[in-house]
Amino acid sequence: MANLFDEEQGQYLRLNALKYLEKPPEVQRQDDPFVTNGSLAITYILVETVEQYKSDQGLKFQPSYVHQVFRQTNEIYGYKDLKITIHVTALGLKPFIQISYSEQTEDADDLYESFNKVYEAGFLSTEEQFIKALEEEQNQEPLGELIEEYGDFRIYKCQTATTNGFIQFKPFLQAFLLVLIDGVQYPGDENEWVYLTLYEKRRFVGLTTVFKFNIAWNKQRHRLSQMLFLPQYQRKGHGSRMLKTVYKQGLEDEKCLQITLEDPSEDFQVMRDITDSKILHEHFKDIIPNKVINSIQEIVEIPKEKLFEIMKKTKLHAQQIKQAYSIYLYAFINKKSSKLMTEFARYLLREHQKPYVRKRNILVRFEDGSSLDPKQMHLLELKEKEDRNIIAEESLRDEFCLFELIATKLRKDKVI
Repeated sequence: MANLFDEEQGQYLRLNALKYLEKPPEVQRQDDPFVTNGSLAITYILVETVEQYKSDQGLKFQPSYVHQVFRQTNEIYGYKDLKITIHVTALGLKPFIQISYSEQTEDADDLYESFNKVYEAGFLSTEEQFIKALEEEQNQEPLGELIEEYGDFRIYKCQTATTNGFIQFKPFLQAFLLVLIDGVQYPGDENEWVYLTLYEKRRFVGLTTVFKFNIAWNKQRHRLSQMLFLPQYQRKGHGSRMLKTVYKQGLEDEKCLQITLEDPSEDFQVMRDITDSKILHEHFKDIIPNKVINSIQEIVEIPKEKLFEIMKKTKLHAQQIKQAYSIYLYAFINKKSSKLMTEFARYLLREHQKPYVRKRNILVRFEDGSSLDPKQMHLLELKEKEDRNIIAEESLRDEFCLFELIATKLRKDKVI
């Protein structure tokens, strides 16, 4: 493991951390004019007023994922010079779909059948209907209870059973989930689902969904399930605002014991780590290093009593608290010391192993009723531990790149 690090490690991390902010280029077919990249063919336009619509203004963006609507390859077959424009009312998200093309093959994809799957509540088919919908929305406000406000942005809380009109609004929200989140699963209709919508004045900006699990008598775990923002509002700080609102809602709810996240993406995990690190610094500054770490003895775990105290006050999971703490260790460690970096890597590997410790006491049984004897069980544990170590060691370089990215952000925000 020692040769994994050297004196150029810091420079390597800073250069490679940028790759986490890059997105792969769009792929467009050039060899067949009747095969169109769906993400390029479709343009969404959020419109607030009739004047905006008639002057071809509004917030324009293209969908990130259309393989959940059309073909798995993101392609639409059978149309030449295909152009799909979806005007959407900015408040209620009601769509008006317009499709144009120069030629069509006999076996072309049925576009309206695909859009019927996206818009379960239907879509507007004429310009007159769309203009009427825009006019009606001029006298309306976003649904739900206003729970947070910053600048021109407002966060509203909605629930299926308690928010008037939300059942009718929900299918239009889901349509955005489908084209902006890969592999999305629609939230259910249970009242345990909480929807937090973000608006800039009266224009829809984003959505966060939270599910409340019943885990004990009169106690719940809040799980942040999905979060999306329109492309123009991404990387503008709204994600951390939404996450803090989710935390605030959990802290104010006496039934909530813990706040967790469902399978976060890498970008979201970075944002979450930054937010949690700031929370740790704000409330528990006494456990955070305040000078350069030059000795192995300074690489220590959070004391158990302190960890339980932080968990109780923040309602965050223990592993996430340890993650934020590890980021501060990384930020202050002397990265020119190969010995220190190796010891820090060992510290992280030990933390990776802890979720699996309980396996030692599990008796493995098979369908025929037989089980592994203690020696076989020991060998199995050693093999699994070895496999986990290999995977963890291979991921350390990437993890350190993320740590460097987060530490740089914390320095920029003058947290450290």
